[in-house]
Amino acid sequence: MKLLITLTLLLFCGTTQAQRLLGTVTDAKTQEPITGVNVFIKSIKKGVTTKKDGVFYFEQANGLQPKDTLLFNMVGYRTLKLTLDQFQKLEKKVSLHEENLSNLRSEKSVRIITISDGNSK
Repeated sequence: MKLLITLTLLLFCGTTQAQRLLGTVTDAKTQEPITGVNVFIKSIKKGVTTKKDGVFYFEQANGLQPKDTLLFNMVGYRTLKLTLDQFQKLEKKVSLHEENLSNLRSEKSVRIITISDGNSK
């Protein structure tokens, strides 16, 4: 009887466990892990950052659907947008491509204003 109760409790605990989502982010060229990549799940409005080894994890990612979107963002790299289904097909390993920042066009303009104190020589 005790064994039956214990097994029932273990089964119940296993089914109520929170869903975890984890993966790794690397540089597409060097295959080195990237630290500090922002990973955001739009549907649950939660984000995390990759650790030193390029690993990220969401402790509680309950209720995710295959079409939910994950965003991977880091300065110097192209932002990557994947569905959960696409991410899982990549075996939870994501590679980011470097962004050539010198090719980006700036939309801001600079105005030069000359200020005079009235004493021109």
